Amino acid sequence: MNKNELYKHILESVLTAVSDEAPQLLEPLKTALDAQKASFQQIQQAYLNGEIDAIQMQEELERESAVLEAELVPLEICAEATIQKVIQKVIDAATSSLTSAAGN
Repeated sequence: MNKNELYKHILESVLTAVSDEAPQLLEPLKTALDAQKASFQQIQQAYLNGEIDAIQMQEELERESAVLEAELVPLEICAEATIQKVIQKVIDAATSSLTSAAGN
């Protein structure tokens, strides 16, 4: 197995691992963003209607950002675990490819 084939095999393993694990990350993110959608729209509408100025809008957005960040803490933990799974799959793929190439 040459370097390009090894790289291709590892890359395919990474893409497979990421696609297998991605739904666990994307769904909580989508849920959190959907939950904040109404708040962001209210802030936008208040600003467009002149009910709040740019400074107040920024303060409101910072508050919403803090809420969103708190909601995403579990996702951060899940992402770390997912990254570890992907790394392990990459190492496994490389080990498998190299052992196969060596004839073991």
